Amino acid sequence: MNLDDQLAELLARLGVLLEEPEDASAPPAPPRLTYGARPPRAWDSAAQADELAAAIQAPAEMSLFQTSREHYGVFYRLDLAAGLPQVRIFLPDEENALKMRCYLVRAAAGTPLCEWFLTTREHNGSPAYEDARDSAQQHLLFAAGELMKRLFWTGNVERQDFPPEIDVLQLA
Repeated sequence: MNLDDQLAELLARLGVLLEEPEDASAPPAPPRLTYGARPPRAWDSAAQADELAAAIQAPAEMSLFQTSREHYGVFYRLDLAAGLPQVRIFLPDEENALKMRCYLVRAAAGTPLCEWFLTTREHNGSPAYEDARDSAQQHLLFAAGELMKRLFWTGNVERQDFPPEIDVLQLA
């Protein structure tokens, strides 16, 4: 089940029904995904689009949920998925059918943030280290989330202009 289906199910339990597309028989539109200030990627093959969808829908090994203290109505979901941290940022948006926008924030390839989790996973440590690994990953996820959130908010959401250390993908 993808994020849209999960959100629709959650909202349905709260009594909110999402608008159906006018032509339900039409094929689904390509995803409206935008990466930061970089030029949009041309999806020249179904395999590339499938790779992106798999990355977005990867099951979370660990999740943390937070509400923003600085931004009214904003909440966060921090995930450790496929060994890498990601943050989903949900912002209120009165013009959107969902009444919110969702951004997926991930560490850009080649940044130290990507290496934090990979390094801790690859290390074969003592039994004491193995016992503390989950706790350490929770703390690392929290720290990574704080860093990615700060980088996101220093960017410009309307212009889709963000620092190069993060990739930002608009999901909804």
